[in-house]
Amino acid sequence: MPACIKPAIEVQIKCIREVPIATFVIVIIVLLFILLSRTRTHPAFLFAAALFVFFLAGWISAADILKQFVNPALVTLVLVLQAAAVIEKTPLSDWMSRMVLVGHSLQRTLARLCLVVFPMSAFLNNTAVAASFLGPLKNNRHFPPAKLLIPLSFAAIIGGTTTLIGTSTNLIINGLALEAGMKGLALFQFVWIGLPLCLAGFLYMTFVSHRLLPANESAPVLSQANYFLEARVLEGSAHIGRSVAANQFRNLQSLFLAEIIRAGHLLSPVSPEEIIQAGDILVFVGDVHQVRDIDRFDRLAVFTEENIGLLKKNLLEVVLAHTSVLLGKKVKTADFRARFDAAVVAVRRGSRKLSGKIGSIRLEAGDTLLLAVGPDFAKRENPHHDFILINKIDMKERLAGKHSALAAALFITAILAGALELLPLLNSLAILLVLYILLGYFRFEDLRNNANLDIILLVGSALGISKVMFSSGASALIAQGVLHFFHGQGAWAGMTGIYLLTLLLTQMVTNNAAAALAFPLAYSAALSLQVSPLPFIMAVAYGASAAFLTPHGYQTNLMVYGPGSYRFLDYMKSGLPLLLIYSLVTLALLPVFFPF
Repeated sequence: MPACIKPAIEVQIKCIREVPIATFVIVIIVLLFILLSRTRTHPAFLFAAALFVFFLAGWISAADILKQFVNPALVTLVLVLQAAAVIEKTPLSDWMSRMVLVGHSLQRTLARLCLVVFPMSAFLNNTAVAASFLGPLKNNRHFPPAKLLIPLSFAAIIGGTTTLIGTSTNLIINGLALEAGMKGLALFQFVWIGLPLCLAGFLYMTFVSHRLLPANESAPVLSQANYFLEARVLEGSAHIGRSVAANQFRNLQSLFLAEIIRAGHLLSPVSPEEIIQAGDILVFVGDVHQVRDIDRFDRLAVFTEENIGLLKKNLLEVVLAHTSVLLGKKVKTADFRARFDAAVVAVRRGSRKLSGKIGSIRLEAGDTLLLAVGPDFAKRENPHHDFILINKIDMKERLAGKHSALAAALFITAILAGALELLPLLNSLAILLVLYILLGYFRFEDLRNNANLDIILLVGSALGISKVMFSSGASALIAQGVLHFFHGQGAWAGMTGIYLLTLLLTQMVTNNAAAALAFPLAYSAALSLQVSPLPFIMAVAYGASAAFLTPHGYQTNLMVYGPGSYRFLDYMKSGLPLLLIYSLVTLALLPVFFPF
């Protein structure tokens, strides 16, 4: 047992005696978990609220809280996200996504998908990698998208386990380890388990996964029966010469006036002040079977199909991102027109379209939206933070030719400098970002758009909560409870218990939240067993990334949920075998490469 662990054990034992404080902390942590799993509130705000409670109770000082937000691992995470955003401006992802589809061979396509996505997600943001492949795979003409999209998500998850920067979860674990007084994790320290996981995942997804996934086609983008109801304003109608608002076209029970086709030209989105003219074609959206809602209007002739071609030119299909400011808001209160110059034509959640009055739908991460967009949509502030595009409209500035090559070369150089320990990874990434700014590849407004404040708030708060759990003895008490189930079975059994606990947490809350909650328990369990904490915290890292059973455990799972028209059960059927393989490989190899 390392000598440095002995003082920590004495602190833990001493803290266990302070049961009243530890018990109160445990109650707050349990409440935090319940809120994470049962509410739509963003995990970052819940973690921050718990930390604030601890601050009010006097168990952590303001200075200690501020210290957590300048943790080297958190700063590294921010720099990684900023640098990866520059790489997203290169044509790398587009070029790689075109390489994936292979004629009429589904197995070869799945094999290529894994071989391309694994290395990309090891160094780039998993969400960005999955987003770059989402459109081409969904719109391919050879295979049902449902056979490809869940494997895309799973490949991005597994690829992210191979390096320190492959997923924000690993960087969070690194930050917690540094705060606990451990040595920071190396860039390629994860590769010893990550590569065998990639091999196992490759074999499973190439030869097995497609047999367990449905063959349903993707949700249809345009379906007159589902989405649209058109009505022509006939001569002599009492509505001519009056505004949309005055005609009460926005006050229908189940329909919403989204567009007007006037003399072959499309007005979209429609302003409430727009004046109705004879011959206008009013495009209503929502539950189009509720024709009775417009029966009361004077001289409106309902018809279908005639203008569907024109409508296609103005429609954009997107998936609502987990970072969107719209989460939890109703469509009618989200102010799409002012914020995005767009109107929501339809909303789809998983395999079903949500019917009824579209304005009353409360938006959730993973929802597929059909937007009628105006000319300023792509110019509005940071739309890619809210939407993942399926129909291709390129809103991001692109680096062309030699600039793309130089940006990629500098990125690879910075990563190698950190991996070979020529420079600390934080330093090499900071130098890289300065070079990107000097070359004009990165602007200060990009820093704001790619700030990922939710991640920063979650990680900083998690570091503070972890400190309180250690100092109060709460983590030691919980760890003792977990180890009680494996009493007398040794360190490997204890590590397995921590892994299974983390795995369970990540299915119910986000992967980052699961890692933040499980780390103090893993560290305390290792101290109680008087063994090295490293295999225990690595078990947390891999357990937190094992989110294969639900669409909500990992952001890439949510991204493919709507476009693939999946049901919840599809994740269970295809994810459970992979989870078993993933867990067996992880638990077998952890003590080999990270001995107790």
